[in-house]
Amino acid sequence: MGRKLLYGLMGLALLLPLSAQTGREIMEKVMDNQKPASSAMDIRMNLIDSRGNISTRRIQTLTMEENGMVKTITLFLEPATVRNTRFLTVQNDGRDDDQWIYLPSLRKIKRIASGERDGSFMGSDFTYADMGGNDLDHSDFTILRDEIFSGRSCWVIQSVSAQGKESNYGKTISWVDKETYLTLKVEFYDDDGTTQIKELTMEGLRETDGFWSAARTTMKTLSSNHQTILEMRQVKYNIPINPGYFTTNFLQTGRP
Repeated sequence: MGRKLLYGLMGLALLLPLSAQTGREIMEKVMDNQKPASSAMDIRMNLIDSRGNISTRRIQTLTMEENGMVKTITLFLEPATVRNTRFLTVQNDGRDDDQWIYLPSLRKIKRIASGERDGSFMGSDFTYADMGGNDLDHSDFTILRDEIFSGRSCWVIQSVSAQGKESNYGKTISWVDKETYLTLKVEFYDDDGTTQIKELTMEGLRETDGFWSAARTTMKTLSSNHQTILEMRQVKYNIPINPGYFTTNFLQTGRP
């Protein structure tokens, strides 16, 4: 009897988590799972207005991690009206990201000031701030509940700007998949913390080289019914990338 009881308790222990995770710890794993040493992505960006009119762009995004910080360069390949537009984000420790954009029509680099980060990125539903990294120290996290979303078991986690910290949103509510630690849905709220202004959803989960990503990401602005859909055409992780791509010199010249 004692042996059976022992086995029963051991089996129960295998079914239970070793320790309860906090909202902060879950979001740390979300961030860690999205930080390969490098990546290259080929993406189709569809801008869809309230009447259903679609404007399509093709972009390439390269990332590289250095000393725990991530650098990202986004290159617009098509159509001709935006070709050679280049956008660089360099993550910093303890302060806002540095961001620059090269506009070929002006033939010059523009630095994105802190007051401009809530502006639309190239006419999309993403802001410049959305295109940068997230500093977890700027937010307080609370697990609201467990919930099934798109057939997957998720933690629902609320993020509120920490006291004295600035944020582009009053709060966000995220649905994090318990298996992959991929964020499947995010609701973005205004400064009042009650008015939802945008919604992001991710579909078509797939694993590539040990990293999970979504085949399709949609960001929708509720007030205008405008949406941006990102379709992942190809992705590669942990590949050699010339560090010269992540410089303002490359922004200007197009040569690493």
